[in-house]
Amino acid sequence: MKKPNNPKEPSTAAADNIEPSSWLATEKIVIPAGCEETKPVRREFPGPRNSDIALRVAVERRAYADLIAHAKESLEAEVCGVLVGQTCEDEEGVFVHVSAVIRGEAASEASTHVTFTQTTWNTIHQTLDRDYPKLKIVGWYHTHPGFGVEFSEMDVFIQKNFFPSPTHIALVTDPLNGAVAIGVNTPQGIRYLPKYWVDSREQLSRVPSRGKAADTSGKPGNNPTETNEDDITRLENRLCQLIQAVDQQRAWQHNFMLVCGVVFCCSILVGIGYFIIKTSYSHLEPPQTLTTVPVPVQIGDKTVMLLVGVAGWKVPDELNAILLQEDLLKKEAEARAAKEAAMLLENELSKSTNAANRNTNASSPARKDGILNKTN
Repeated sequence: MKKPNNPKEPSTAAADNIEPSSWLATEKIVIPAGCEETKPVRREFPGPRNSDIALRVAVERRAYADLIAHAKESLEAEVCGVLVGQTCEDEEGVFVHVSAVIRGEAASEASTHVTFTQTTWNTIHQTLDRDYPKLKIVGWYHTHPGFGVEFSEMDVFIQKNFFPSPTHIALVTDPLNGAVAIGVNTPQGIRYLPKYWVDSREQLSRVPSRGKAADTSGKPGNNPTETNEDDITRLENRLCQLIQAVDQQRAWQHNFMLVCGVVFCCSILVGIGYFIIKTSYSHLEPPQTLTTVPVPVQIGDKTVMLLVGVAGWKVPDELNAILLQEDLLKKEAEARAAKEAAMLLENELSKSTNAANRNTNASSPARKDGILNKTN
């Protein structure tokens, strides 16, 4: 790590205190030729094309979430860490890709400043070598809980002396209002980037207006225009967050409905397949031999025993239903036939009874006449 400038050398503090016309970085960041330490890796930028910005910064979602979580852990004192990733290049130029963050453990933290100690650097490099051997430090981050995201004199000092590369970035965030600002090294000094990208989604970063930035002296601005610009910026940030939340909710609902549809269709296909297989195998299942019975068979003047097998065959459900229905119809027909036979028999008996009664009635007068004759 590069050491701070010698106090005996001419200081540029006076030049830094001169109010610039704009705090926005406008000139494209270019890596000096022959600089092996920051040699870019060929890679496609995950964001949109034709981005008119001095240095594009792409942050992976997991790394950004870890950074925000670390920032919100302390709302009283500043926290810090380093950004780990790669310096990349595509057809449009150089950009920084942040893949992870490493927390600055054992840093000297206070309510208005934070300091990287030697123990902090040792821990950072051990974590970098162990967990991210193919990546390198591309910048640093810290928090300003409750007092904005303008870089202080100490922040500018750390950026110039410990992160001097043109592609080293400095990120400051206020965990109370969610504001973020990103600074880069330019020939004119530390300048701000107007936006960055998280998983290809554009995010606005704070750029101090003229007359307010690095009010490193701590003097607040009194220009009402600045307040309006800040309110508009905060509103835009909140609107972007709301749109992102709606998009995520919509994507979640779409994925949920897609999964439900796939599960439903798969269930139907499985049911149809099971029915087809069951139907096919029920017809093709061979009979099972239950027992064997010896049967004598006469062949010429010889009697031989023929072994006959008794097999059981499972009748398919649909065929069994037909047989049961036929058996039921047969029983109903037999019952009707028995009823008709009973009615015929009853009719015959009735006829026989009636005939006998008539014969009895016919023979009664003759018997009376015979009795009278005998009396006389």
